[in-house]
Amino acid sequence: MGNAICITFNKDIFRFYGDEITTDFWRRINMNQRLLKNGENINSQNITLFCFPFAGGGASAYNSWVQKMKDTITVCPIQLPGREERIMEKPYHNMTDMLDELEETIWENIRGPYAFWGHSMGGKIAYELEKRMEKRGKTARCFMVSGSRIPSIPEPNPIYHLPDDEFKKVLGRFEGTPKEILENQELLDFFLPMLRADFTMDETYYDKDLITLRSPIEAFGGRNDREADEAAMKEWGKYTEGAFHCHMFEGGHFYIREQEEAVLSEVQKCLLGVPDEN
Repeated sequence: MGNAICITFNKDIFRFYGDEITTDFWRRINMNQRLLKNGENINSQNITLFCFPFAGGGASAYNSWVQKMKDTITVCPIQLPGREERIMEKPYHNMTDMLDELEETIWENIRGPYAFWGHSMGGKIAYELEKRMEKRGKTARCFMVSGSRIPSIPEPNPIYHLPDDEFKKVLGRFEGTPKEILENQELLDFFLPMLRADFTMDETYYDKDLITLRSPIEAFGGRNDREADEAAMKEWGKYTEGAFHCHMFEGGHFYIREQEEAVLSEVQKCLLGVPDEN
C-alpha cells in the first residue's frame, strides 16, 4: 500500500448518528453532514480544501489544519463511515460505491475555488474524484497528493485477503498503527472490519489508464517513506496537463505529523499563489 495506516481517535468516537431518515431529502442533508466536516464555513470567496483520509484514518487527523488555515482556506475533512463518530456504520468495501456517494457531496459543496488533498489511500480517492469533477466541467485549483504511488502501480504485497489472525499480525509492520490497538486484542477486533475494508479498497484499486488532469499537481512526501519515496512521488508529474512540483520533507510515511508546520506552509503557498523563496 501506500498501506501504512493510522487509526484516529477523538472523545466522541462512540457517538452514533442513528436518527431515522424518512425522506430522500433529509437523507441527503444528513449524509452531507456526515461525510463533510466544516462544510458550514464554505463560501465563494475563500478556497475550499477537501481533505481525504488515509487507511484507518478519520477527519480528526485534519482538525489542526481547519484551525490553522481558517483565515484564508476553508479546510473540509472527509469522514468516511466506520470510524470516529461514524464507528457504528458499515465501512465502504468498494471504491466505486464510495466515489459515487462522495462525488455528489463534493459537487454540491463546490461554491468557488477548490482543491483536493489526499494522503496515502486518500490520494487515490482524491485523484478519482478530480477526474469526475473535470468530466462535469470543474477543475481544482490544485490536486495535492501525499504519500501515495501513482494509480497504474498495483499493490505488490496485498494483505486484505488474509485470515484474521494473519491480518492482525501483519498490521504491526505498518507505520502509524497505534501500539494501544496492536496490544489490545479486544480493541483490535473492534476496529478490524474498518481496517480490512480500507485495505480492501486501497489494495484492490488499480487504474492502468493514464488519464491526465487539467488541474496542476503538487506532490508531497517523506524522504524516508518506504511506501512512496521521492522517485515514486515524481511519477505523478505524468498525470497532469498543467504544472507539477514535488515537495519532500524529513520523515517517513506520516511526515505530515512530524513536519506539520512546514507542510501547511507549502500547502498555503500552492493554494494562495505565494512565490517560493527558494
